[in-house]
Amino acid sequence: MKKYILEFLHKGLCACGLGPLVWAAVYFFLERNGIVEVLTVRKAIVEIVMVSMLAFIAGGINVVHKIERLPLMIAIFIHGVVLYLDYVIIYLFNGWLHSGVRPLAVFTACFFAGYAVVWVIIYLINNRNTRRLNQKLSMMQNQDGTNRVEKHQTD
Repeated sequence: MKKYILEFLHKGLCACGLGPLVWAAVYFFLERNGIVEVLTVRKAIVEIVMVSMLAFIAGGINVVHKIERLPLMIAIFIHGVVLYLDYVIIYLFNGWLHSGVRPLAVFTACFFAGYAVVWVIIYLINNRNTRRLNQKLSMMQNQDGTNRVEKHQTD
């Protein structure tokens, strides 16, 4: 368990360095849509810290996929739920997402659709890489078998 906690902390610390960049991107889009025009220093500090926390949790939760005793679907479920709660809580706290049924429903639909798309892409890439690796192994086994047959025939 200690190993997973240390890896969570390591991955989280690596990811939270990107927090201010995420924060800048969010404010870029908020400003472009006329939602935010002025940002105080106090608000900037709070939100940099909050986005760093968001990134820390998002980066660290990937450790759930390293827990060997955890079935893949359970790990994906835990990962998705933690990320969703992480984003929703931080977004609501910072006022980036209005509270209410409709905004939360739209955010939830977008989040889980995006999450599903990412996992489908990961699945397809892993599936393709596995097929390629199996083909290479098969070719190597065939070559090795051919070499053995040829060697036995020359003896």
